[in-house]
Amino acid sequence: MRKSLLYLFILCLCAINTYAQTLRTFYIDFGPNDVTNGNITTSPDINGNYWNNITNTSTTASPVYLLTNRNASSGAFISITAGFSSNGINNGGLLTPDAVLLKDLAINTATQDYFHTSTSSSLSIRGLDKTKGYVFSLFGTRNDPEKRVTAYSLTGATFYNGTLQTSGTDLGGTGYHGNTKTILTSDIIMPDDNGHINLTVTRSEGSFGYLGIMKMNQVDPVVYEPYCPTKDMSRIAIMGSSVPSGTGATNNQGYAQLYAQLLTARANSGVGQGWNVSNISVPGNNTINVINRWDKDLLPLCGKYVIYALSLGNEGITTGGQAVFDQFRDNLKLLINKARQQGIEPIITNCYSREDYTATEYNYIKQMNLLIHSWNVASINLLGALDNGAGKWATGYKSDDLHPNDAGHHEFEYAIVPSLFDALKAGKSQPYMIDGTSLSLSQASGYKLQIRPEEILHSFTVSFNIQTSSTGQVTEMSTAAGLNKLVINATGKIDYSSASSGGIPGLTVMNDNKWHKVTLTHYYAMGKTLLYIDKVLQGSVAEKVVMTTFDLNGSNAPVANYSTLLLYRSGMTSEEINAMVDGNLLKSSLEIYAPLDGANVFSADPTVNLAQSTNKIRKVNIISGTYNLQNRFSRLYMDVDDNRITQDGANIQQWSFMGTTNQQFTFTHLGNEVYKVICVKSGKSMDVSEVSTADGANVQQWGYVSGGNQQFLMVPVDSDYYKIIATHSGKLVEVSDFSTNNGGNVQQWTDVNQVSGQWKLIRLSAATPPAIASIAKKDDMTGIAIYPNPAATTLYVKGVNDLVSIKVYNNSGQLQLSSFGTSIAVDRLTPGVYFVHLKSKGIYKVLKFIRQ
Repeated sequence: MRKSLLYLFILCLCAINTYAQTLRTFYIDFGPNDVTNGNITTSPDINGNYWNNITNTSTTASPVYLLTNRNASSGAFISITAGFSSNGINNGGLLTPDAVLLKDLAINTATQDYFHTSTSSSLSIRGLDKTKGYVFSLFGTRNDPEKRVTAYSLTGATFYNGTLQTSGTDLGGTGYHGNTKTILTSDIIMPDDNGHINLTVTRSEGSFGYLGIMKMNQVDPVVYEPYCPTKDMSRIAIMGSSVPSGTGATNNQGYAQLYAQLLTARANSGVGQGWNVSNISVPGNNTINVINRWDKDLLPLCGKYVIYALSLGNEGITTGGQAVFDQFRDNLKLLINKARQQGIEPIITNCYSREDYTATEYNYIKQMNLLIHSWNVASINLLGALDNGAGKWATGYKSDDLHPNDAGHHEFEYAIVPSLFDALKAGKSQPYMIDGTSLSLSQASGYKLQIRPEEILHSFTVSFNIQTSSTGQVTEMSTAAGLNKLVINATGKIDYSSASSGGIPGLTVMNDNKWHKVTLTHYYAMGKTLLYIDKVLQGSVAEKVVMTTFDLNGSNAPVANYSTLLLYRSGMTSEEINAMVDGNLLKSSLEIYAPLDGANVFSADPTVNLAQSTNKIRKVNIISGTYNLQNRFSRLYMDVDDNRITQDGANIQQWSFMGTTNQQFTFTHLGNEVYKVICVKSGKSMDVSEVSTADGANVQQWGYVSGGNQQFLMVPVDSDYYKIIATHSGKLVEVSDFSTNNGGNVQQWTDVNQVSGQWKLIRLSAATPPAIASIAKKDDMTGIAIYPNPAATTLYVKGVNDLVSIKVYNNSGQLQLSSFGTSIAVDRLTPGVYFVHLKSKGIYKVLKFIRQ
């Protein structure tokens, strides 16, 4: 009985809408205000209603804030998101509307003008009450004998599609060819999580599509009987056909199963939450099959999430063409609505390759994927994982003509954002395009923006907007093969260099101080990287790249403004690139979307990630350059033994600051925050002796030969302090035995957060290190001591003329006690070895003592 009631609710939705109580009403008039072709509608009208007027057709127009029909502010507003054209009085507007036919919309200044489009245009209604529903009444007309039909698509948390004939021979009566009476009324549309409902107006038949009047009624939403009183908030159902069921993979361990295993591994490692995955996919299914078994198979799981994983191939696109395309689109929207009515959050997989597809089917797939990108639902771009550039499987990745093999299923898995469900469970809403923000960066900023993709990433697309008049290195990507870079060359064009290939030379001048979109897209399975500037393909190169980090800005970067930083886990077609350049936010397989908001207009965090993932953009200090290295514990400086400065094996030690080049080290980035460290005086590399992995192995200098014992991971601690980790051993470069003496040896040791293994990087351009004062006062420090030693209750300081700061640290470098004066109580300390730091008027000394 419960299932029958659900169908009854769905079938009666239009009737429910008709009788839903209206809470607030909005009237909107679209058209010019030039007197010749149109006029605004003044308020109140003859019925006492107040109107809102949208006259500017451009995406750059300021938002129009909406008043209710009773002249009350609402907080809602309309923004044009894809531009229209406008016309009216002299071009077929309805000049004398009949109140009997159009009722409250029969206002001549509203019907006499209109917006129109020859393709597709859109607007967004924002600031809506997310707890309410909205019913739309849409009217358009144009007195023209050509049959013209307009399609209207409303997208919020739920969907509605409808069409309206606006023109045709005698449509409005003998001799009048415009619509005079028909109003299209939608179902109840719920706003998305951001309080948005988007309207897309599309020319469906004839030369143009039209929008003249929109009436919006706010109503209470329809409440559906829940099948499950409670939901399993950690259950994901995968409902699709043969590919998600695992066909083509060994033991049917396809991409859905692989993703479930990844979620389990992430939970076990403490990275993500625990998830239960139920695969209820059935080979051969299409949207009709899934709709028919929806109640039986999905509802009893009582899960919170469902992935709809269906294909245009099973729908019959190879023989059905546009009719099948429309059926697939409309049925997916129905499935989304059904899920949300039951409190289930849907996720959609995009359409993917098949060996029997021609250019015609490939075009349909790309069109469908562009639609899914735009919907208010999380989605996964599978085409960009295994496309060969013509809608077929990439070579070596198919099991048969209809299914991928093991390698292909892995590529599909990599296209899914690993933390997608963690983000959904945390309540992270669908992102939308934020305009008008930017962030200024240069090498003087002192930091770079770094993206570390979650888990394994193969195919990818990175994109950002840039405005600059300079040259220099814009990005750096760490890959398995080395560093790949985007560099604006001396001619102002941007070149892509790669450690895996010959790269791509630029064609478009970038440094003209205009905004440009840079997009680098990589198809791993196809083995191809393509570079676009705006909509212009700069070139492509054959390669396979595994990116581990992406850095924007750096030590050789130009002065530039940036906006709209994006990372997708899939390659992209030229149609998708063009859509992004046109200002659309594509959302399938989107892991990072940062508007970049240096003025904090939108967010207090200028690098906030709005994509539905838990990944973050990191601000990483730009290290490349030449430094003195000061040890945090001893306050002495890393130093190559000057007596053997030209020799391999010369010892690295610590010493008081001398200002000489044997204490200066140049850091060169090798990728993934790994650096080679070269002594300026000798030109030789920091090196762990004999490639040892043992604690206590000596650190020396040696000619650079690219060994792991000569490459060091820089791990920030705080301020300007870093840990220097030898990559071959994973051990920390530290000063032996917490020495505070000149000549104290530098070695490697297991990292236990000891402060003797933390180094301050002081750029040569910075002020002279303050520790130089201690050299000048060296003689003053000779008489400073602590007593008794060992001590049980109180420790005293002698040999000082003034009160001193006293800090006591344990063997791990953790602060235990502090005082100011000439003594400190130590009775609370447990027996053992401690280090006392004394500081006063430029004097700094570290002494060891034993607590009895």
